[in-house]
Amino acid sequence: MSLLRLKAYWEDDDATFRVLEILSDQTYYALHEGLKTAFQLPADMEASIFICDSRGLKTREVNSTVEKNLRDAPALSMKKTPIAALINDPHQLFRYECDHPKRWVFMIELVMMLPDPVLQKQYPFVVVSEGMSPSQFGILPGDESKEKIVDILEMFDIGADDDDDALGEDDEDLTEGDEEGDSLNDDLV
Repeated sequence: MSLLRLKAYWEDDDATFRVLEILSDQTYYALHEGLKTAFQLPADMEASIFICDSRGLKTREVNSTVEKNLRDAPALSMKKTPIAALINDPHQLFRYECDHPKRWVFMIELVMMLPDPVLQKQYPFVVVSEGMSPSQFGILPGDESKEKIVDILEMFDIGADDDDDALGEDDEDLTEGDEEGDSLNDDLV
């Protein structure tokens, strides 16, 4: 058993990434659960992980809804397939596609294989977390995170409920074109 260090980054913004460590004998389902936690994705979301060749082309699918590994099946089961079983390149590439209305896609790269895992940790373990989770960029109807957004807006007094237009009294003076403002502009020309 070895420790795998994987870098998962959001396809739409490669500055948003997570580095995870996972044991080679853990399943793709454990990786799927770790990615959902690391990127704050919906807990009940299903997904597929595609094994990719060196050019990033999909070669094999591992799906979270498949229950059994059958010969010649189009997809393998995440719950039954250990991660190490499908790694054939020291820099193996994966594609994580979320079965979600937003259709998030993450690219995953095997960064390092370490021989001795620290068994005191609970794996998968997030080592580095950079950027904002894609789930925080949009709110779906009935999403509980809507309340969090409203709290943030209220905390920073964004979108105040007063009926005044966006310009304050001081700003109105500058936009009406008073004589002092016009004479300043004339001097500059």
